[in-house]
Amino acid sequence: MKHTTLTVLFALIVGSVYSQDTSVFPAPFRDLTPVNELPETAMYTKTMVLVDAPMVISPDETWQTFAETAHRAFQEVGIDAVAYYHLQDARAGRDVSKLLTGQLVGRNIKNVILLTYNPQQSNSRCGLLITTFNEKASFVGTDQSAYIMTGNDWQAMMDQFQKYMLLNQYETRNFLISDLPEFFTGAGNVIKGRRAEGFAQDLKLDKLALPRHEEYFSTSPIASNDTAQMLADSSTVIAQIMRGYPFEYGLVDPAQEEDEIRQGGYPFILMRLQSSEENLRTMLGYEESTSEATNNGSSVYKYYIKHIYTGDVYLGNTWDAAPRWQDALRNHLQHLRADFGL
Repeated sequence: MKHTTLTVLFALIVGSVYSQDTSVFPAPFRDLTPVNELPETAMYTKTMVLVDAPMVISPDETWQTFAETAHRAFQEVGIDAVAYYHLQDARAGRDVSKLLTGQLVGRNIKNVILLTYNPQQSNSRCGLLITTFNEKASFVGTDQSAYIMTGNDWQAMMDQFQKYMLLNQYETRNFLISDLPEFFTGAGNVIKGRRAEGFAQDLKLDKLALPRHEEYFSTSPIASNDTAQMLADSSTVIAQIMRGYPFEYGLVDPAQEEDEIRQGGYPFILMRLQSSEENLRTMLGYEESTSEATNNGSSVYKYYIKHIYTGDVYLGNTWDAAPRWQDALRNHLQHLRADFGL
């Protein structure tokens, strides 16, 4: 192919310093096949950028300021990065990923860049991944290939990326690239039906679907090196916690579409989101809070129940988010029991 010879030469020059270690990335990105070429579409279509970094990297740096430095590099090489999301917000939950995918398709996004950076870890690996957007809630499929560069020094790695682009003479047709990155928080308000701060009385009669330790991308469990063990342990914990649920429920495959779940006899489904408290309030239509907890960027979980057919959402009558999903679920069930006088 056009860039193959120069790419091989570049790999020989920098290969001892920069690698294609996919373990740097979270699943499903780590399962992609590394290649030494960018997808062709990256040079003439729109790209979204996912940032996998601490919300606050240091007293002088946030994930947004980190992304600004990356955006300048992308602008210089001709990549039109039109939307930046923190990875946590982009895959905060099932409703978020589904809604966000529709928005990205509507904006004609064709490519995905993942930036991984965490200098707070003892093994401060960083990574750049560029691939095509599969127009699904997972963003990518495990059968895809991706251009990948990883290393220990972020700025030096990005300098080498720019040299790679220059050496291989990639030509861009993106001529109206913004000087500044545009940041988004997830998909906005995810509620499409009626919003209720309480619980549906029909839960006494109708069965509740409980996805088996629902992960943010149902087709690709995310945060475990041993997926089978993680799901087994979590399912056991969930089963123990769900003993506090006073009505009928059943475990369902998290990969199932909601219409299939409803047709299987479950009018309601238990959902969860994970993001900062401030972002969760936005996603679920709460009024702004002046609480300090909403401003520190710490990740929390919030459970809610959705009526699948109507899209109506039942949040509970008390804000019950917690840093651990186990505590958030216990809180939610406790308030549900109190609402039903149990």
